[in-house]
Amino acid sequence: MKHRLKLMIVIVITIGSSALRAQSPSHQSIEGTKSYGSGINIDSCRINILTVGYKLDMDNGQPTVYCNVKWKGNDSTSTCLANEKFDIFLTIGTDTAARYVYAGNSMDIGIGNGNYEWGSSTHSGPGMWEHLITKNFGLPDQLHFYSAEEAQVIWNTGFAVKTVKIVTSNGRVFILK
Repeated sequence: MKHRLKLMIVIVITIGSSALRAQSPSHQSIEGTKSYGSGINIDSCRINILTVGYKLDMDNGQPTVYCNVKWKGNDSTSTCLANEKFDIFLTIGTDTAARYVYAGNSMDIGIGNGNYEWGSSTHSGPGMWEHLITKNFGLPDQLHFYSAEEAQVIWNTGFAVKTVKIVTSNGRVFILK
C-alpha cells in the first residue's frame, strides 16, 4: 500500500512538472509592434512614421523570427524603403545583460509600400540557434553571436522585447519603442 502511494506521488509530481514546462515562455509566441514616429531618413528615403511588427516562435525545435514593416513617407506611393539596406534587431530584456535577437535584413523581411500598409512576407529570420542572439547590434560583420547552447538557454529562460533597433548600411541606428 505504501509503495502504491509513493508511486502515485511520483506520477502526480511528474505530470505537474510537465504541465509547468509546457507553459514556459519558450513555448509561447512573443509578438508585438514598435514604432518610430518623429520623421527619419534611412539613407535617401524620408519616413514620417515607421512600424516594425515581429513574432518569435518555435517550429520543430528551431526558433523562428518573423518581421514585417509598414511605413509612411512624404510621398504615399513611394517604394524607396524597399531599395534601402538595413538590419533589424530586437532588444530583449533578460537578466542584466543587453542582448539582441537578429531579426534579419531588409532583403528578407516584408516591407510595405509607403502607404502605411504591412509588407507581404512569410520569411522568418535566421532560424539557427547560432545566428539568433547577439551580444551587440550593428553591421553584420561586427556581430558577436552567442553559441547555440547559450542562445537556447536565453530563449528558454524567457524574455520580453524592449525595443527594435534598425541599423542602416552606413551604421546609423534608429530605435523604435
